Amino acid sequence: MSNYFWRAHTSHGYVSLLDEAIPSFKEIHFIKGGSRTLRENVMNLLLNKQVQQRAHFTRYVHPVDGKTIEGISDQHRLLVMSEDPLHPIKDKVSSFDLNECLSSVSSEKINEMIEEMSQIEAGVHQSFRKGKEIHEIKEEYYLKGMDFAKADKAAEDVIALMFDGYHTNSVGNSLSDKRFFGGATAFGAVNFIHSITQPLANRIIIKGRSGSGKSTLMRKIVKHGKSLGLHVRSFPCGLDPDSLDMVVLPELGYAILDGTAPHVINPTRKGDHVIDMFERCMDPEVEKTYENELEDLSSEYIKKMKSGTEGLKLMNKLESQLDEYCQRHINEGAFTQFVNEVNEKISHN
Repeated sequence: MSNYFWRAHTSHGYVSLLDEAIPSFKEIHFIKGGSRTLRENVMNLLLNKQVQQRAHFTRYVHPVDGKTIEGISDQHRLLVMSEDPLHPIKDKVSSFDLNECLSSVSSEKINEMIEEMSQIEAGVHQSFRKGKEIHEIKEEYYLKGMDFAKADKAAEDVIALMFDGYHTNSVGNSLSDKRFFGGATAFGAVNFIHSITQPLANRIIIKGRSGSGKSTLMRKIVKHGKSLGLHVRSFPCGLDPDSLDMVVLPELGYAILDGTAPHVINPTRKGDHVIDMFERCMDPEVEKTYENELEDLSSEYIKKMKSGTEGLKLMNKLESQLDEYCQRHINEGAFTQFVNEVNEKISHN
């Protein structure tokens, strides 16, 4: 059972891929109210009831702690998703309210905690935004040593390797979707690259410095895959969603991914191939020429990332306090009935 993120805290602020994904599911339900843990309890109980009938469930984790289950899906048939009180989902087709299972709760107290989380979240995004600005300055230095013709040749070589011998008449019928394989959390960067790519026979691991063309290469893979009518799953960067960190082509059994920090991936399996864009496309003298500047920028970048992580830790602490408060007021009988009603609803359709 694979884990993914639908949502992330990024340099662009809060980013959700849900709105884009929702039309691809035949049946959608949202669980709102309560707390993060109560919503996870619903998901786990639904999984226990449903897994006997279907073996293709996928789990989605909460972007603050990177481990709490906040959603489940059965391929493209069913999506059951928690609603984050900080970011209510628009145009809900069907929703179930966990607050109906709580007794004698103070709405004012809950709203105060949610408002405090919202204020901290804004600071997290500001830290990540400044970190991205520093990263872009760093890229400018590296681009001084970039050979774009060599980068184009590297992309041609990767395309030849991945799509060798593949032809199709299904042009225009490509299935394309997006998910996050990880993101920044209260416990640092979390990713599920290994489990996501485990079923695939081949992985192309791209190494290289900032600005060495890793994301550009992946966008070319996406374009080529779509032109052949293939299923293309893209994974935006958890810090900069405009950039790509991985592309999966299930029909070809291939993944191409950024194997650099904060998600360092090294070749560990048969079928792993490494392409170092720094070695292939950049003049190594650029690091010697701008050594001091690059070191200073790296130091400042780390500080901003740590600042953002500290904010996520505070958000996680408040989430835990809300969990404890709701747990003290849960009506167990009403909760059991709630889960049964949701399960009955998704089982009948």
